[in-house]
Amino acid sequence: MSAPQDPSTMIEGRVVHKVSNALKITFSAGPGDPLATGVQGAGNGLAAKAAILFGFKNGGTGKHRITYADGSVVWVESKNSAPTVLSRGDGTSLATVQRADTSTAVGSTAGTLFHFVPDPEEARTPELFRIVVLDRMGQETGRLDVVRTVGGWSLRRIANDLYNESFWWDRAGQPLPVPILGTRLWLEHPLDPVERDVLLGVCVDIALGLRPYIAVMK
Repeated sequence: MSAPQDPSTMIEGRVVHKVSNALKITFSAGPGDPLATGVQGAGNGLAAKAAILFGFKNGGTGKHRITYADGSVVWVESKNSAPTVLSRGDGTSLATVQRADTSTAVGSTAGTLFHFVPDPEEARTPELFRIVVLDRMGQETGRLDVVRTVGGWSLRRIANDLYNESFWWDRAGQPLPVPILGTRLWLEHPLDPVERDVLLGVCVDIALGLRPYIAVMK
C-alpha cells in the first residue's frame, strides 16, 4: 500500500442512502474513523424533508449539514440560480460559491478562496467529471474528481504524481441509485480549517445538492 507524499491532502467522499431516504456522504482522509459526514436536507423545512422521506427528491437543493467527528457543524445551503451559502453551526458566515461555466468560492471577508475550472484535457468522461482547483492567485493547487460510475473509484489519474501504485480507497464499491457516487479531492498542501470547510462544502454542494460547478456538468 502506498501513502501520499507529504504534505498533500486527499479526502474521499462516498454517497449512500440513509434510512430516512436522504443521501449521505461520508468523508475519509485515510483508514480509520471518518473525518465528517454530510446529510441531504438536514436543515430543510417539514415539507422538503417529507419529499426526501417519500423518495421524491433524490439529491437537489436544500440546506445540507456537514458534521465533523468532533461534533462541529457546517451548513451548505444549496440553491437554484443563486450562490451556495456556507456557514458554521453557530450561524457565522463562512463563504459563498458563485456558479457559472466555472465557479468561485469567496470568503466571508469578500476575498477569493478557490476557483473551480474544467480539466483542460478531459473534463468529462463516462466515469468522472474532472475539476481543477485553483488558488486565489489562479494557480493550480489541487484536483476534484466527481465520481459518476463505479469504475470512477478505480481511476488513479488524480494521484499519478503522488502515488506509486494505489492508495487505501482503491476499491470499486457498489452501484447505487444516485446521480453522483461521490467525490475525490486532492490538494497539494494541508488544509487550514476554513479551506477544509469550504472544500467539503463544495463536495456536498455537488454530490448532494447536484449543483454544476463547470459547464460540462450542466
